Amino acid sequence: MNKKNGLTLNGLVLPNFIFILLCIGMIFVGSYLTNHFFHIFYPSGVAESSSLCDINQFWGCDKATRSELGTIFGVPTSLFGIIIGLIGLITGFVGKEGFERTTKIVFLINLVLCIVLFLYSLALLNSLCPMCTVYYVLSALTYFMLHKYSQLPLKLDPKATSVFFLMAIVPMIGLHFYINEKEKEVSTLASSYVIQFNNLKNYGDPANESPYKIHMSTENFSDAPIRISVFSDFQCPYCNEIAKQIPELIREFKGAINIQYLFYPLDGSCNTKMKGGMHPYACQAAYLAACDVDKFVEIHDYIFEHQNEISPKNLTQWATKFDLTAECFENADIHDQIQQTLNTGEQYNLRSTPTIIVNGKKLEGLIPTVHLKSILRSLIPKNEK
Repeated sequence: MNKKNGLTLNGLVLPNFIFILLCIGMIFVGSYLTNHFFHIFYPSGVAESSSLCDINQFWGCDKATRSELGTIFGVPTSLFGIIIGLIGLITGFVGKEGFERTTKIVFLINLVLCIVLFLYSLALLNSLCPMCTVYYVLSALTYFMLHKYSQLPLKLDPKATSVFFLMAIVPMIGLHFYINEKEKEVSTLASSYVIQFNNLKNYGDPANESPYKIHMSTENFSDAPIRISVFSDFQCPYCNEIAKQIPELIREFKGAINIQYLFYPLDGSCNTKMKGGMHPYACQAAYLAACDVDKFVEIHDYIFEHQNEISPKNLTQWATKFDLTAECFENADIHDQIQQTLNTGEQYNLRSTPTIIVNGKKLEGLIPTVHLKSILRSLIPKNEK
């Protein structure tokens, strides 16, 4: 067949060059998402986050990564994005008919699966992964290039199929063994975190119970096997990460966990322990969240979801959104309530956020979810597990 009938058969002409660049983009996105997978499930330390991939409640990678389709055959689904991109890249440089015919089949299957994943995310996850969406677009563009510039029939070539199969199976096996090693590492680290937690000083639960409850499994705060008091600041980035952890903790330990919120804005306008203050609108945000106890959780979640938009103007608009008035920011009773939670921090010699009190023991900073879960599991009586 005339070589002009193929996309990759004429060397690095413009269409093939664009195709290669798109495949490199697929490799990059797949690599990013694979790295995100390991940050989520196998964190190596505290404060690992992926701000590029988590924009808001709808646009975020975590739901897709944690979903049932986040892994295939025991490896992250994103690995196949890397493999598909490599297949296209090799095809672009090899310039063989058999490779291009087989690649057209592979990229058609890839596009169909991307459409399935896109619909799955919208219908069942109620969210879209930004980087996944970039991959979907790249997949559509690469298949469009093959469809437009290649007149070769869809037909598997034995040699190309063998090469592509090895390109898929070898990294799958390698990553599978790597994940097994990571599982062992996580198990060791989890045990270490539990031992460290058990050796911490017990300060007791906060002397002044907060009326702002995020979740209650029992009528009395003190009755749950797991009791968490969160000292937090609405402008603190790592406090936002803890806010994202909480729903997962509630899902896993539902029926055994109580969580209360204690305001600790790092803002000198209400926190006398701060000289000036790191977060100039944190007190105002706290006043809004504290204004209506019944709406606290809803407002708490909303403020953290829009953390980068916190400003006096927006806080006033958000008050209206929740049918509250500007009086929230000037109400003396609300100011006193914030001051009470600030004073409660003295019980733990608290000076920074986030700090969480778990059954009377102080944990400062952000603890990776997988290790925090290990600590919480150790608190549940064996006959209740």
